[in-house]
Amino acid sequence: MRKSSWNYYGVKLIYQMIITGDPIPERIDEHYSDTYTFFEESIILVRAQSFDHAFKIAERKAHEVEETHINPYGQAVESKLIKVINCYLIDDKITNGIELYSSYSPIKKEITPSEYLMQKYDYNLEDDEWNEKYNERCISLQMALRFEEFSKWRKE
Repeated sequence: MRKSSWNYYGVKLIYQMIITGDPIPERIDEHYSDTYTFFEESIILVRAQSFDHAFKIAERKAHEVEETHINPYGQAVESKLIKVINCYLIDDKITNGIELYSSYSPIKKEITPSEYLMQKYDYNLEDDEWNEKYNERCISLQMALRFEEFSKWRKE
């Protein structure tokens, strides 16, 4: 099979954050919860010769970043790749505002946009206060992960 030219692809990866161990009691604060498990949807930019090639590159890179770190509560958090689930061809001219990724989800007709967003993202179209808290939780989680990465880097 003849290889095509090199193109950019947006590839979606799904990770699960697997938390193990008991929290250190004195570190438990108002943000601690053992009610949820976390999944991360990550879209990475890959330069490849085909869709199949992009999937292979993305999977390899995804496994390279799998790691375990200790959260602020003293628990081990393992980032585990669940699946490389989608790939999107990107226009060659990467500029500000270019679409990096798009996917379609077949959803039953009786599901409203609000229900879809709530089921998939815990996002509520009718409640701005809820959404603000949702955005704060997402940013807080990203900051905590970045803090853990920074702390690990400082120790090396």
